[in-house]
Amino acid sequence: MYSLPPPTPPTRVKSDWDAHPFSTTSLKSESTSLTTRTNDDVHLSISLDPLTQAFLDTPQMQRLRGLSQLGVANYVYINATHTRFEHSLGVSHLAEKMLSSISLKQPQLGITGKDVICTKLAGLTHDLGHGPFSHVYDGELRKQLEFRRKRKGNEENDLGVDLDEFQKKYKDWCHEDASLDMLDALLAHLGLSTSSDPSQLDSPLVQIGDGIDRLKFGVIDLNGDITPQNLLTTRDILYIKECINGAPLNNGNKWIGRPDKEYLYDVISNRHSGLDVDKMDYYARDQKRTLSVGQVEFILIEESFVARGKCSRPYQCFSCENEKPEDHYMICWPEKLVVKGLEFFKTRFSMHSNVYTHKTIKAVEYMICDALVLADPWIPIPNAEGGQALRISQAMSDPGNYVNLKDSVLDMIESSSIPELQRSRDIIRKIRSRQFYKCVFSMAVGNKDHEQELWKKSEAEIRKMIVHAGGMVAEAQRGAFGTPDKRSDALRLNVGDIIVEKRTIHHGQKSENPVNNMRFVSKTDLRSLNKTLSELPVARKKDEAEYEAHVPKKFEERCIRVYCKEKGKESIVLSAAREAITFGSKEKGTVCHSPLPRRGLNPGKRKERVSLSQSSQNSQKSLAFETDESVNSNDDNQNQEFMLSQESNDSFSVAESPSKSKAGERVRDESTPEAQVRPAKRLNMGT
Repeated sequence: MYSLPPPTPPTRVKSDWDAHPFSTTSLKSESTSLTTRTNDDVHLSISLDPLTQAFLDTPQMQRLRGLSQLGVANYVYINATHTRFEHSLGVSHLAEKMLSSISLKQPQLGITGKDVICTKLAGLTHDLGHGPFSHVYDGELRKQLEFRRKRKGNEENDLGVDLDEFQKKYKDWCHEDASLDMLDALLAHLGLSTSSDPSQLDSPLVQIGDGIDRLKFGVIDLNGDITPQNLLTTRDILYIKECINGAPLNNGNKWIGRPDKEYLYDVISNRHSGLDVDKMDYYARDQKRTLSVGQVEFILIEESFVARGKCSRPYQCFSCENEKPEDHYMICWPEKLVVKGLEFFKTRFSMHSNVYTHKTIKAVEYMICDALVLADPWIPIPNAEGGQALRISQAMSDPGNYVNLKDSVLDMIESSSIPELQRSRDIIRKIRSRQFYKCVFSMAVGNKDHEQELWKKSEAEIRKMIVHAGGMVAEAQRGAFGTPDKRSDALRLNVGDIIVEKRTIHHGQKSENPVNNMRFVSKTDLRSLNKTLSELPVARKKDEAEYEAHVPKKFEERCIRVYCKEKGKESIVLSAAREAITFGSKEKGTVCHSPLPRRGLNPGKRKERVSLSQSSQNSQKSLAFETDESVNSNDDNQNQEFMLSQESNDSFSVAESPSKSKAGERVRDESTPEAQVRPAKRLNMGT
C-alpha cells in the first residue's frame, strides 16, 4: 500500500504561488480575475477557482483524461468518447451550484465559502480511483482473475508479489478505496499531507516537500486575504474523503469533516435518496453523447433545500440505532417536484437498459476483460516514483503504479512483441475489426417459480447446464453426419465458449420505488425554511397514490443473456441455451420463448428451424429450437437451414426446409428486402 513519507522541512517551496494566491467562488460573487473558465458541452461554462486549478494540474487528475467515462460504448455510440476528466469537472460545477442555491435560500445554515470549495474538490476527485474501461477493471476483471487463480493456481511471473496474500488483502477492494489513496498521492505531489495527530485536525496541512506553501493553500475572502480559518486543514481533507467514500472513514459511526452539517454529504453522494449531482452530471452527459438528448434538470438543483426528515434507510445508516429511523438534516425538495424526481430515476433505468448494459457494449467489455486477464502476468505497470512494477490487476494497490494505468494499456499489449501476449493481441485485433462475441440468447426472468429457481443459480452453474445441453444436441447432430469429422467436432461446446450474464437493471432501489426515499416539504411549510436549524420544517415521504399515473408497473428488470465467444458455434450455443432453460420450464408447465432481437432485419425474415424428436414406448419428448440468422453478416455462412427427423428405427433422414430451393438458385421471401436475398446453401450431411 502506498504510504506517504514522514513530514520533513520543504527543500523548496514554489515561489510562484506568492504571485498566484487562491481565490474562491464565494456565495455572493464568483471571485476575482484569478478564477478562470472553461467551456463544456453540458454546462456551457465552468468556473475554475485557483484551488481547483491546483488540483487539476496534477498527474492524478490528468490521468482521468485517459479514462473513458463509458468505456467501450463508442463501439456502439460513436460520440461516446468523453472522459472522466470532463465528468469530474461537471460534478464539481453542479456541487457549487447546489450549495450556492441552498445558501441563498437559507443563509442561517452558515454554509461558508470554504464549505463550497471543499465540496467542489470532493466532486472533482471522487473518480480518481477508477480503472481502465469504466467498471471493467473493478468488476468483471477481478472476478475472472479470481476464477482463473482458483482453477489454475498462481501463475508464473508474479513480479515478486505473493498473489494469495494480495488476494486476501484486496478481496473487498472498490474504486472508492483507490480514490482515497490517489487523493493522498495528489496532495503529496503538491508537497502536502494530512496529519495523523487528532489534535491537529484544524491546523494547516503538513509540509512534506517541494510544492505549495501550506500557509498559502487556502481560500481568500472578499477582501483578498487568506485568513487562518480559510487555510485547508486535515479536517477539510477528511471531509473531502468522507464525501468520496459516502460514509465515515474506517467504518466509523460519525462524521469528522463536517459533523454539524451532515446535509453537505448529500451533495456528491446522497445516502438517503440517491439523487445527487454526480448522477445528475453523468446521466445528462452520457445521454447527450449517446442518445443525442439529455440535459441537467436544474430545477432539482435550484429548488433544493435543507429540512428535517426521517431516515429512509435505517438498516444501512451508521447513525440510526437498532435500525430505527431517526431524524436527519438532509437535502429535500418541494412536493411539486415528486414527478420530476421519479423522472430522474426513470432516466437511470433507461440509460442502464439502452447504454450501460447494451448487449454489444457488454460483449466488447467481455473481450477486453479476456485480453487483460491473459496479459496480466506479462505487462508490468511501472511506478512513477521509481518503486516496484506491478501487474495490471495489482496496480491499484499503489498510486505510483495506478497513475500509469489508463485505457492505453490495450495499446501497450497490441504493440508488444512478447510471445506470451499473442492470444491477448488476437482478441484486441478482433475488437478493432468488430469481430465481437455474439449475444445469441436472452430471456427475461419474471416471478414464476421455475424462473426464480433458475435465477438462484450462479452464472457458472447456468453455463454448465448449457454445456451439458450442448452435448445432447451435438450428439444428435453428430449422428446425422455419420462418421465424426471436422464438422461434427466443431459442434462440441466447452465452458470457455460461453459467457452467461445475469443482468439486473432498476430505478435505483431494486424492486422498490426510489421516490419513497426522497423527502418533500408541503407548500405551506416552505415558509419555515429560513428558521433556525432546530425549527426547520419536517419533510415527509410522498404517498405513491398521489402520483400513481406516473409510476411504472415494476421497478426492476432481470434477464439472462448468453454470449458465444467462438465464431461458428453461435447456432449450437443458442440451441443448447434454449434446451437448458426451456426444459426446466416445461417441467413446470411453462415454456420460455425469448428470441434475440437483431438489428437491421425485418420481423418477417426467414428463420431456420431445427426439430429433433425422439420416440419411446412410454413417453415422447420433443425439442424445438428456432435459431435466427447471426447479428453480423460475416456469420451468414455459419447458419444452415435443415430439419432432422428421427424415424422409428432410430435412423436419421434429412428433410429440406420448405423454404429451400435447388442448390444455386436464389431464395426470396416476400417479406425479405432485395438486399438480403442470398444464394441458397445446400447442406451435405452424408449418409
